[in-house]
Amino acid sequence: MSGPLPTRRHPRTGARFTTLSLGTSRWSDLDGAAGDETCRAVADAAWAAGIRYFDTAPYYGSGLCERRLGAALAWKERGEFLLSTKVGVDLDPFHRRPGVTRHYPFHADFTPVCDYSAGGIRHAFETSLHRMGIPSADIAYMHGLSICDGGLEASLNTGAPELLKLRDEGLVSLVGVGANTPDIAMAWIERYDIDILLFAGGFSLADHAAAGPVIAACRSRNIGIIAASPFGNGGWFGAGNAAPRRRLLDLCAEFSVSETAALIQFGLRVPETLSVLWSTKDPAKVAATAAALREPVPAAFWQACLDRGLIHPLPGA
Repeated sequence: MSGPLPTRRHPRTGARFTTLSLGTSRWSDLDGAAGDETCRAVADAAWAAGIRYFDTAPYYGSGLCERRLGAALAWKERGEFLLSTKVGVDLDPFHRRPGVTRHYPFHADFTPVCDYSAGGIRHAFETSLHRMGIPSADIAYMHGLSICDGGLEASLNTGAPELLKLRDEGLVSLVGVGANTPDIAMAWIERYDIDILLFAGGFSLADHAAAGPVIAACRSRNIGIIAASPFGNGGWFGAGNAAPRRRLLDLCAEFSVSETAALIQFGLRVPETLSVLWSTKDPAKVAATAAALREPVPAAFWQACLDRGLIHPLPGA
């Protein structure tokens, strides 16, 4: 199937999100000029597939992924896509400060540093735009809370007020937090008036037992959700997950649903979910993933998943 991707409106601003979005974290798996070309091909394939929301962060490849995304979007009409970046992890080109551990194989020669001060938040946001070569972003997320020592507390105490100022000053339309756990998500939702949650851990078919209270809190506050890592950062396909995967594959065969469609569309069952954020380094996977998002998945399939204990009940689903 082809045609435009479905969109969902943010409950506060009305901003339209394509229900599939492209992240850039995997782009730091690719080195050199050949990697640049491959990332451009991924972005071009995403655009051709109808994806119009793109996400990056200073931490991803220590600026490498920002630069690659900026190059890919350089000649697109700015009003035709949504763009998000992140703050909380800044980049030091002079290597003067202790760096946080890099989890990406290839990176630019900048040191990633945790900085939740007001100045650090502002600097991370502005320099992210510089590296992309794009003078505006629609969304800014607080980032690094699971990799920075004391990151959650620092982000809440000193980082959040400056993040909210970015919205108040009109520099972004939406602010939120990237949360790798439901506890981090709730800590932010209960304390600050954020617009959007990048739910990067604890909201996938493989792992969502504790997602219910977070979803309910988002619903009551008109907070949109981005369902990130639908494949559990690859963990779904690992040897340790063989038994649950086999059960899902059996159900997929019974209902003529592809495994990718089940994994990609799981989060969209919740009305608060605006988009499923996914990253790839393989241009060939983009069209197939977009097709899986469009694939019809009957309600009876999800009911069977519930009945057989593969998934838990979620608010609104």
